[in-house]
Formats: sequence, structure tokens, C-alpha cells
Amino acid sequence: MTLFYALLVGVVMGVLIQRVGASSPRMIAAALRLQNLTVIKFMATTIAVGTVATYILSFFVPMHFDIKPTYVVGVLVGGLVFGAGFAIGGYCPGTCVVGVGEGRRDALVAVLGGVFGALAFTMLYRMLEAPLIKPMTLGKITLPGVLHLSPLLVAVLFAALLLAIVAVAPTLTRRSAATPESSGD
Repeated sequence: MTLFYALLVGVVMGVLIQRVGASSPRMIAAALRLQNLTVIKFMATTIAVGTVATYILSFFVPMHFDIKPTYVVGVLVGGLVFGAGFAIGGYCPGTCVVGVGEGRRDALVAVLGGVFGALAFTMLYRMLEAPLIKPMTLGKITLPGVLHLSPLLVAVLFAALLLAIVAVAPTLTRRSAATPESSGD
């Protein structure tokens, strides 16, 4: 039954990603240039709702939150690799899957690149462990743990902050008026 709910959430998320235009590399590029904030506002709203919903659901459904250790060097290098791929390809992991569903060949290349990258990292893990993971490992830290507050309270405050930013941020910026072709496909 759990897999059914995961599939249902994935399908709903895919439909929403497609409807908001987040599967369009042009929309992603416009978001990265801060010209059209539709995708950023959508993702912030999704994170806000998902964060609170997850903690509320955890009161009713047994859940296991597997906090991974924070290793600073690996996260910085991984962030650079991910960011470069995101900027070059115009897709992140979720949006490229939706793009494949729309029939975009470049999205298929992005999916294959992600699979290949994950496979390469897995195969090279032992070699990368010493330079990327061992130095500056901070352990399993969480924001509620650092603040010494209830996880649900932190989730609600974090969600409120994200939703406030979504409410006050413009969808289109002044820079987008100079490049109207960047607003969609």
C-alpha cells in the first residue's frame, strides 16, 4: 500500500510540475536568471506544504526519518556538479522525468546523465570517501536539533517563512521584460 501512495504522490507531483511549466528548460533558465520566479515559487510552496504534511502524517503513520551525516566537502562538490548539470541541461531530477513523459529527447539525455552519474559515484565511492566524505563531517545535524525545538514547530515556522516569501516575491521581474522569450516554451 505504501508504494501505491508513493506512486500517487509522484503522479500528482508530475502533473503539477508539468502544469506550472517547470519541465521546460526555458522556464528553468528564466528561473535561474531570476527573470521568471514561477518555478521557484512553485517549489517553495511544495516544500512548505510537504514539510508540514510529512510531520503531521508521522503522528498517524509510522515513519523513519533517516538523517544522513553532513559532510561539508562532499556537499559542496556535489552541489557544484549538480548545479552545473542543472544550468547546462535545464533540468533537475524531477523535471527531467516529467520532460521524458512529454516526449522531450533532451530530458531523456538528462535522465541518462543522472543515472550514469549516480552509477559512477557508486562505483567510485571508496576512492572518493577519503577526500570528499571524511574531512569536515559534522554528523547527523538537523535544524530542530540545533534550535532545540520541536520538529513540527520548526516545520511550521519554516513553511510560514517560505509561504511569506512566495506571497511577497514577484512572479516576473523587471529583467524579464527585456527577454520575453524566456517566459515559456
